[in-house]
Amino acid sequence: MTTRKPWRASVGTDVTRPVPYPADTRAKGWRFELDHERIEQSDTWALAPSDVKPWLLMLWLSAWRQEPCGSLPNEDELIAVRIGMPMKTFAKVRSKLMRGWWEAEDGRLYHDTVTKRVLEMLAAREAERRRKAEYRQRKEAERRSDTGGDPDLSHGTTGGHQQDDARNDTGRDDTGTRTGTSTGKEENHHSARTTTDVVGVGGQSPTKAGEVCKAIRAKKVADVNPSSPELLALIEKGVPVETFEAAADICAKAKPPKGFAYLLGIVKRQLGEAAQIAAGVGMPEKPWDENRSTIEAKGEQLGCGRWDEHDLSPSRETFAQYTARVRQAVEQQPGVPA
Repeated sequence: MTTRKPWRASVGTDVTRPVPYPADTRAKGWRFELDHERIEQSDTWALAPSDVKPWLLMLWLSAWRQEPCGSLPNEDELIAVRIGMPMKTFAKVRSKLMRGWWEAEDGRLYHDTVTKRVLEMLAAREAERRRKAEYRQRKEAERRSDTGGDPDLSHGTTGGHQQDDARNDTGRDDTGTRTGTSTGKEENHHSARTTTDVVGVGGQSPTKAGEVCKAIRAKKVADVNPSSPELLALIEKGVPVETFEAAADICAKAKPPKGFAYLLGIVKRQLGEAAQIAAGVGMPEKPWDENRSTIEAKGEQLGCGRWDEHDLSPSRETFAQYTARVRQAVEQQPGVPA
């Protein structure tokens, strides 16, 4: 059986039109929304018999999922398979179904209405890309303005932010030279406190808080305090070391880097969100009649089966009628959410 090619825009000519957009254009999650007003004003929709109109919708949806987006293969059998239509039925309604489709130079079929939607999608994506690029440039300009144009200052200073990475926990740089302004007494106090908390008294095994602080300090987070009541409370609640390390990564990568107090805030927020999820707070049940897939899932659950979209008989059940039947079944089932 030979497969006839769909009609072109200019019947009786072999002229093909340029491809409207790049070959790798894909929807990538961009929804295909139906413009009811435009559809009702469409000549194709007006000329299509009532039993063909659902197939028109399936045809447009199938084209939206293709690559390039909004196109179809130039082969009747492939088109029929894509939309789930028997080939005999396709041959009968082909003139109505394929009205307005034209062949481009890439050998695929396009339709002006669907193509327009694809071009609108690409324009919106480009506008969003430019908006994000301008935002990043603006933030970079603000950062440079705040630091007086010195990029070295963008990583924080000793004035309330992260200390220079070249310094270790005792306030000395890698060469052993004192770089801070604190006295030797303050240095000895700080060293004694961290040594006791991390290593343990008398050389014993380090405490849990000491292990956490050691892991945090390894991530370049400053001002760790093993004696912090908030830290001890989080450890008491069973927060693992890995959670603190993950929060430390966030703090170290921030611009400017964040300190110990900010890290504890991250962990507390995550702990609170986990508790809310466990309690089901703020997580309403998803409605069953949200879309076709959820409606058919509820229909199968209640014994109504799935909607027969391939039934083209005059007495066929429309999807609206099927939805009403499922809704009636829901109302008749005690304990089933409506």
